[in-house]
Amino acid sequence: MRKAIFWDFDGTLTFGEPSWRSCLMMALGNAAPEYEITPEKLAPFLKHGFPWHPDGNPTLTGRAFWEELFSLFALAYEALGVPAPLAAAAARRAREVAMDPKNYRVRPDAAATLAVCAYKGYRNYILTNNFPEWESLFVQLGLGQFFSGIVNSGVVGICKPDVRIFRKAERVAAFPSLIWMVGDNPVADIQGGKNAGWHTAHIAKPGAPSSGAEITVNSLSELLKYL
Repeated sequence: MRKAIFWDFDGTLTFGEPSWRSCLMMALGNAAPEYEITPEKLAPFLKHGFPWHPDGNPTLTGRAFWEELFSLFALAYEALGVPAPLAAAAARRAREVAMDPKNYRVRPDAAATLAVCAYKGYRNYILTNNFPEWESLFVQLGLGQFFSGIVNSGVVGICKPDVRIFRKAERVAAFPSLIWMVGDNPVADIQGGKNAGWHTAHIAKPGAPSSGAEITVNSLSELLKYL
């Protein structure tokens, strides 16, 4: 029986940093305290407008993806009092921050868990809502060797939880008999996977409300008891 696991990236294989708030703070640099910009102040502006948000355009890929985000970031800065020229420049620097592997922390049990899953007969794949060039970052983080394929919303123009991206993932994996979706997002990963008819595993923080996943664990290594 052919078996596959599709893994989310941010918050699943990593600890979820840098968040987009963190990227915007780092991109603004020393000007952040000057204009009293904080992650908390930025947060409301980053809850909409991304391709994977309900009001976003999921079809955006390549340059169009980034131009949409640059506009969103600049507007957020300006709304908080940052002058337009500085806001525009910092908005574009956020891309460099997001693509810098030094800003990511891979979970310490990620490599071992992926290796054991492969030993158990699973093929590992990535299914992520992310920026178009994300795969190059992923390779730099040293995880590429564990995966047979990647489905990235920023490349295919469809975002989780849309069932169509799960169907595309099934084709990439050549329609395995058993498929798991492992992720930290209750909607994009868990509900999306359930809607596609997949098995689901939620990497949750302690005390998080139930997502309805078949498996809920607090670490990647805990999954190995169930797979």
